[in-house]
Amino acid sequence: MRFVSTRGGDQATFEEAIGRGYARDGGLYLPEDLEAIPLETIALWKSLAFPALCEELFVRWIGDEVPREQLRRVFDQCFVDFSEESIIPVRKVGEGCYVAELFHGPTFSFKDFGQQMLCKLLDHFAQKRERVVTLLVSTTGDTGPAAIRACASLPSLRIVCCYPLGQLSRFQEMQMTTVEGTNVNVFAFEGGGDDMDAPIKALSTDAAFQEKYHVASVNSINLARILAQTVHFFFSYFRAIEHAGLEVGAKVCLAVPCGALGNIVAALIAKRLGLPLGVIVCGTNANDIFHRAVADGDFTRHPTMHRTLSEAINIQVPYNFERVIALLADDAPLIKSMMEELTRDNKMAIPPALLASLRDTFRTTPVDDDALLAEIRARWGSRGKEGYLVDLHTGVSLHIWAILRVKFAILAST
Repeated sequence: MRFVSTRGGDQATFEEAIGRGYARDGGLYLPEDLEAIPLETIALWKSLAFPALCEELFVRWIGDEVPREQLRRVFDQCFVDFSEESIIPVRKVGEGCYVAELFHGPTFSFKDFGQQMLCKLLDHFAQKRERVVTLLVSTTGDTGPAAIRACASLPSLRIVCCYPLGQLSRFQEMQMTTVEGTNVNVFAFEGGGDDMDAPIKALSTDAAFQEKYHVASVNSINLARILAQTVHFFFSYFRAIEHAGLEVGAKVCLAVPCGALGNIVAALIAKRLGLPLGVIVCGTNANDIFHRAVADGDFTRHPTMHRTLSEAINIQVPYNFERVIALLADDAPLIKSMMEELTRDNKMAIPPALLASLRDTFRTTPVDDDALLAEIRARWGSRGKEGYLVDLHTGVSLHIWAILRVKFAILAST
């Protein structure tokens, strides 16, 4: 399969797409073909273990770039450090509400899924080419620890990880700065969570620099991260309908906290592939640009980033919004024009037809810190000894589900 830029000026193989991160024209890669998979085929996957489900979906994207037997070995290695045998337990926490627990990986974050798969695939290609690849990553919380853990033992990878000083939890900072590994380099910088996006993009889109130093970005601009998250939506769907006593084909809604919007893109891809998903319910915090875009057509970057308790989604400009509108509009010249406007003016106009598609696809609401803490306390105390304790980002999902009350929903934990 070929992978095409959202801006229409570049195509790549799977190896090229994940090795570059950004497309050569500054856009982001998406699969060229997202033809729906027959529901009968999807139903056959219901009983697959998670690594086997990864194999079934990724072989459609990778084709013969990685022999299937080697692909199976890659995915078998990705989840050996997960603490749950099922990889993703799905638990009922309310009437029609199921939490997909995505935090049982080695760094206790859903980012372990994407980073384990991406780094092992990059290592596979690096060994094939007999070279060392340098991973570039900027993190506001979960991505850095997951990326460092995923690549620390891989001889063909090294990592340069940057994070905004004073804006991560102490636990996350220690996860990164106490790793013993000659291939791990961690730096703090002064500024907001978005401030490293531009320099990483400049390095990733400089063809000569990339060819000389073999750099790759492993933030969710990297297509493999998105595709990995697509798999866990399929798996979570199967487990949720099992709990509810339903058959494959029953429609399920999703509720997710929104940062850089990687999960949203993964959900859209899963939906295009035929997974029976309904509306996607999205929670932001005070950094609410995605909510403003859907509610008011206002995609304007605010001059300051608001500090909140849900630190990992403190994002002023979610770079995967480009993929969201590309999937909805299917108009590369329009996307290119909109993104150039954003770069120039720190805002973009959303055409009426695209705004209507956003509103048909998503329901959004911001969640402030007080509402978030109240939701966590209520969820912990509402079931007595069986209370369900959630983190500060899963709490965002729970709150938006509680106030919007979609009928049957999977909540993506973090």
